Amino acid sequence: MRKQFQLSEEDEECLAALGLEWEAIVEGNTKWLVVRSYPIPDGYNHRQADAALRIPPSYPDAQIDMVYFFPGLALTSGKGIRQLTPHPLEGKQYQQWSRHRTAQNPWRPGLDSICTHLLQVTNWLERELA
Repeated sequence: MRKQFQLSEEDEECLAALGLEWEAIVEGNTKWLVVRSYPIPDGYNHRQADAALRIPPSYPDAQIDMVYFFPGLALTSGKGIRQLTPHPLEGKQYQQWSRHRTAQNPWRPGLDSICTHLLQVTNWLERELA
């Protein structure tokens, strides 16, 4: 597993506690955390996918935004998923989910982390099923 940049001890411990395999990669000047085989809930065309997070230079003070999946996800119900765009990463075509925090749920420096963002990702996946 590639570790081209260092995560905080807190982030590494949380990812380990969740049993997630991950890589920290750099493409261009952008840092990415790629969680391999991220669990996808029932109702999607895949049971797991790689989930990539763009890590901003001033993280953890700056928020992580959105999520990127490979392979791309679709609902088995045939209902469309809104706000998706293709995004090249690792020589593959990831699916960018344009999802953002709101004024009611802002990024909280010192409290939020990669792991709290992954909770958001799971919430976004479940919300699409509703």
